[in-house]
Formats: sequence, C-alpha cells, structure tokens
Amino acid sequence: MSDDPQANPVQDSTSGRRRPLLFLLALIAISILGFVFIRNLIDFPVYYAAGRSLIGGRSDLYSPDFASGRVMDYRYPPFFLFALTPLWLMPYAVAAYVWYLLEIIQILGCVAIVRREASAHRLDWKVWLITTLCVGQYYVMIVHYGNAHLMAVFLSYAAFYFAFAKKNLPAALAMSLAITIKLTPILFLPYFALKGKRRFLLRVAALLIAINLTPAAYFGFRQNAQLLKTWYSHVVADQEFHETNGPINLSLKGQLRRYLTSVDYSQRVDGDVEYPAVNLASLSTQQTDAAWIIISALVFASALGVIWKTSTRGPNKAGVRTGMTTVTEREPSDGWPVPRAALEFGLMICVGLLVEPLTSKIYFIALLWPVVVLSSFSLGSGTPAARFAYRAILVISAINSVLPLLPGRQLQRLLLVLGVDFYVNCLLLAALGYALIATRRRVERPSPERRTQVPSAAKTP
Repeated sequence: MSDDPQANPVQDSTSGRRRPLLFLLALIAISILGFVFIRNLIDFPVYYAAGRSLIGGRSDLYSPDFASGRVMDYRYPPFFLFALTPLWLMPYAVAAYVWYLLEIIQILGCVAIVRREASAHRLDWKVWLITTLCVGQYYVMIVHYGNAHLMAVFLSYAAFYFAFAKKNLPAALAMSLAITIKLTPILFLPYFALKGKRRFLLRVAALLIAINLTPAAYFGFRQNAQLLKTWYSHVVADQEFHETNGPINLSLKGQLRRYLTSVDYSQRVDGDVEYPAVNLASLSTQQTDAAWIIISALVFASALGVIWKTSTRGPNKAGVRTGMTTVTEREPSDGWPVPRAALEFGLMICVGLLVEPLTSKIYFIALLWPVVVLSSFSLGSGTPAARFAYRAILVISAINSVLPLLPGRQLQRLLLVLGVDFYVNCLLLAALGYALIATRRRVERPSPERRTQVPSAAKTP
C-alpha cells in the first residue's frame, strides 16, 4: 500500500503504461533524425578523412592535406585519432551514424549527471523547459557539426560527478581524457585544487602522461613525441591562422578584438568574409590581447576567491566529513535547493568560456550545467538572489529562443559578431556568483533563537 494517501493507483498504472510507449517513440524519432543530421556534418568528415589517412599509412597528422585542407585540418593530439581507429575502418555513412549515436548518448549522460548533481529532480518540468529554451540551440548545432567538444564536456561533467563521489580513478580518467581532447578543461584543475582533491589531481597528471604516450605503440616513442611537439606548436602556440579563419571567437579575447581593433575579414581564405565591423576603436591586437590576459586573470582569481570565501570551511562547516567533501557541499541544505558544489562548478564553467583563448558558439553546450543549476536555484527559493537568478534565466531564455529565429543572414551575422552568447555567459556568471555569496550569508545569519538568547558571559558584570 502506498504511504501517500492521495496516491491514485489507476493514474499510476496509466502512467506506467505510457512510459514504454513514449520511450519507443523517442527512440524512433532519434533514429530517424540521425539520417538527417549525418547528411551535412561539418567537423566529423574532417576526423574521418584524417583517420583514413592514418590507416592508409600516413603519419604526418598536422600537414594541411592530411585531413580536409588547411582550414579544415586535424587539430587534436595523436591519441584522439588513434583511439577511434575502429570508426575509420567503417564506411563513412556507418561511421557517421555511429558518431551521431555516441553524441546522443553523451547528451543523455550530461543531462543525467546534471540532474543528479543539481538536484533538479526535486523540482518540476519548468526547469527542463527553461533549460531547453536556453541551451537547446547549442545542442542542435553541435549534433549538426559533429564536433568532439561534446565529448570533452561530457567527460568534464563525469569527472566532477566521480570526484565528489570519492571515486578518484574514474574521475581522473575522465578529466585526463577531456583535457587530451580539448585542453581547455585544464582550467577546472585549480578549482579541484582549491577543494583539496590532491589524489585526484595526482592521478590526472599521471594519466595525462600515460594517455598521450599510448599512441607510441603505433608511431614509436620518438615519432609520437615529435607529433605532440608539432601539435602544441600548431594548435596551442600558433593560433593566429585558425582564429582568423575559424568560427567567430566568443571568448573575452575575441570580444575585445572585434570591439577594439579593425578586424580584416577579407583575410579569411575560404571566402567567408561577409561579417560587419563593430569596432569602437582601432587598437592593436597586442594591446587587446594584453588587456584580455589581465582581465582574464582577475576574473579567474575572483571566481576562485568567491568559491573559497563561500565554501563550507569555518562558519559554514555544518556537515560531516565524508572523505573528499562534506554533506553540505554535496547535498542541498540550509533551505537551498541545490548543493553549493554544483553552483561552484557552474561558475567555473562560465569563467572557462569567458577566459579561454577561443570559444566557438558550439562550446556553449557547456552552459547546460549552469542553466539547470541556476533554474533549480531560482525556482526553489524566494530569496533576492533567487529572484535575480530567475530574471536572468528568463532573459537568457528569451534571447536564445527568439534571436535565432530572426530572419536574415546579415542580421544573424551581426548578432554573432556583437557576441550575444558572450553576454549570455556573463549574465549567468554574475547570477551564479550572487547565488554563491547569498548561500554564505544565509548560513552565517544567526537563527531567531540565537539572536534573542543572551550570552551567559553578559549576564554577570
């Protein structure tokens, strides 16, 4: 018998019968959509072309003709191409469809992890409606592109989940793979250091070395080392060509360049040059890049400072130690609907997108975590911070559901170079920072009983 006096057995039975049907319909829809998406993939064909060159006997991974030309060249470490060798042995259509299915699994994995960590299951469908409006366009875009950044985001989410579940080895493996694929998840490591995850960080360092040495089994140690050196020079040290010819950069660096320098889009070698100038000044790129480094360092340090000041140490240590974290970090407490650690990681995601050297529009799929966390926070509390978060989420929902539907190629390109997604990320960052500060104030505020109690020392002169 149900403990809930209001439970309706008939309604529960009907709901139980509908779930398999809904699951089957969703599975059919996903299967059919796969044939639509794989017809015009953008980035996966580059990986496939590079993989075919690899199994064809070539080892000059970073030559312009190794993949699909100088603009659409191979830009990942050797491990990525080596690890996915089974895909390159398949016919292209089969490999593309398998890649699409892997992307769907990764998206579902991201949703499951965020739902668990943000305690979104405690609230209703509003959280998921808001989330879809805020980040849905990014996920459609990345499935259309077939870009590997989705894998890096999923692995980063998984690393957080395992790290705070005291499972150091899978956490370190996930983070090491994420860093190997995209490098930028390395920006999360100072956060884990601040949270005292020493074993996790040591294992990440060891696994990073081991993972990137694995292709030596195919290339040989010396050639693998040379490939890693070439990759660093080609992708990390010298990004100018790809910044000029790649997607519009929506990080702080790209934003400063478009607003404060004269960007010459005619230098793009693929003919995609019809972007409007929005600069308000004509500084040199050296000046704007110096400003980017200084501002980014201040923002990054400030974010870590907020996390440190609002952590559960000192006055906030209300939980029992459970190995790597405290109950108050991992579970909702003190009247707040989401764990502080989920808010903290959401803040670091926004900071990473802001300060990293290159942020493409599809990279904003990572905002799934901050949006779900902030939605849960805003709908589960009636505080000023929650009200601010709710307004911020509504603004982002309106922007990301309306602006992409506005007609006109030139208008969409204007919105892109203005950096609307950059400001969306900044708004999320501000709301998350405010939420973290508010949780600290809530815990430090004395209860009514304590405010009215007279200290024993004050009773006797």
